[in-house]
Amino acid sequence: MAAPLPTSHDTLTPRHGAARLIALLALLVAFGPMSIDMYLPAMPAIAADLGAGSGAVQLTLSAFFLGFAGGQLLYGPLSDRYGRRPVIIGGVALYVVSSGFCALSADVDQLVAWRFLHAIGGSAAAVVARATVRDFFAGNEAARVLSLIMMVMSAAPLLAPFIGGYLLLVLGLGVVSRQ
Repeated sequence: MAAPLPTSHDTLTPRHGAARLIALLALLVAFGPMSIDMYLPAMPAIAADLGAGSGAVQLTLSAFFLGFAGGQLLYGPLSDRYGRRPVIIGGVALYVVSSGFCALSADVDQLVAWRFLHAIGGSAAAVVARATVRDFFAGNEAARVLSLIMMVMSAAPLLAPFIGGYLLLVLGLGVVSRQ
């Protein structure tokens, strides 16, 4: 018979899948930094594709930051009221759907609006992941898990532009100048 899932007052042990939970939480927390920095190398290509100026495309960053900040204010109380799981599933669903609409945007105004919703969805991961750590880990173990998650969150902005630029090259979407 399978072991019951821990309640919010229990601590996770390896038999409960703590390592998988920590890895999942770390990946979820990376949504924000990856979403900000991964598409930076593509900004000139986005401007060219949408026929917009670079300043208009840069508004997508402002919209993302506003949505990410606002979403964090929203998801904390929602996850306390309705539980972590439905809130994170809803946030990730909004993130995924809005990602698709970002890719399908016909003009920069649509892209700005979808990036705002994209950020609201992505911010659920940042808030709920940290709250989940507090739910399932205590004391030094919680500090260790939060440190691991912060390490991933710190590495994501360093790796994201490289990954984004590489994807541009591999997919043949990047603007390549030859001398």
